[in-house]
Amino acid sequence: MPARLIRKIGARVYSYSDARDAVELSGPFRHLKVALVTDQFTTDCLAEECQIRCLTPKNYMKVIQEWQPNMVFVESAFHGAGGAWRYELAKQPGWLLWRKPEAIFKLVLFAREQGVPTVFWNKDDGAYFDAFIHVAKAFNVVLTTDKDCLPKYRAVLPPDVPVAVMSMPYQPAFHYFDGFHFESPDACFAGSYYRRVLGGRRAFLDQLFQASGEAGMKIQVYDRNHHRLSRRVAFSFPKLPHLVVNPGVSNPETAAIYKRHLLSINVNSVTDSETMVSRRLLEILACGGIVVTNPSKAVEREFADFCHVVSDAVEARALFERMSHGPTQDDLERACAGAEYVAQHHTWAHRLADLCHMLKLDQIT
Repeated sequence: MPARLIRKIGARVYSYSDARDAVELSGPFRHLKVALVTDQFTTDCLAEECQIRCLTPKNYMKVIQEWQPNMVFVESAFHGAGGAWRYELAKQPGWLLWRKPEAIFKLVLFAREQGVPTVFWNKDDGAYFDAFIHVAKAFNVVLTTDKDCLPKYRAVLPPDVPVAVMSMPYQPAFHYFDGFHFESPDACFAGSYYRRVLGGRRAFLDQLFQASGEAGMKIQVYDRNHHRLSRRVAFSFPKLPHLVVNPGVSNPETAAIYKRHLLSINVNSVTDSETMVSRRLLEILACGGIVVTNPSKAVEREFADFCHVVSDAVEARALFERMSHGPTQDDLERACAGAEYVAQHHTWAHRLADLCHMLKLDQIT
């Protein structure tokens, strides 16, 4: 089938990092055992907090039965460990799949038979609610990053299935504040550029790219999709003289980028949710980075005091022009306050504490 062929080609072409199963742990969740179906960012972050094993369609029975995890945690993953779950979770067009994926449902059923609670987290709500709702229905607990999706889940899930908000966290082992180290006068952006989808997101980035050029400030781009076969068709950044496109880096390595560059760009794909915010925004703030971002309800509700929120080209150009002369004391104070705020409210430890309480696993921590 096409999906299986693409998955095999992808396994040879793409460079999937190995899961970090054996990190030395000392925190409050060092005894917590979590079996995962997650993409690389989440896998790396959780490996710093608790014991993890990455599940695949081939190993889940052995891992669950022999390792006996405290929970199975599945997110709205598009690839999973080593690409093993590509096309297995998100709803796909009929031409791509000749049969309906079964592995994730068999995994959840087996975990339940073994007495292991199963948790599904849609980190991509509400844009991808429809893409994953068929999977979410199988789980004991459902979590969403978007508060506005709670009624939609409640309408289709059984009344005994808990549904709650779990907003995006970050990992302070990777992203943390240790003073200001702005060695480069350039701005930076670590992420993706979408040519075919998310038009509002693309328009905001284009606005910033134009404004920075007019202000004479370079932008160093670290392209998350540089390795993809389809990058030239669907993910290529505009060719601009002041836009320097570099290969992407691992999630932990982005910390050095945010600390090094004078200004860090964030863009929120979802702007109409009070709880949905990009992981990148939290990570920049955690490092003490000076952030420019697009407006969103979540930013306005919680993060506006720590960011430069620009709504149009005039504001964007004025910010780039001002920052080209270096940060002010107010810029530094806001960045420092942002690092302190996210450290107090938005780490993975905070989210795991809430999750363990929900699953009545407090005694393990």
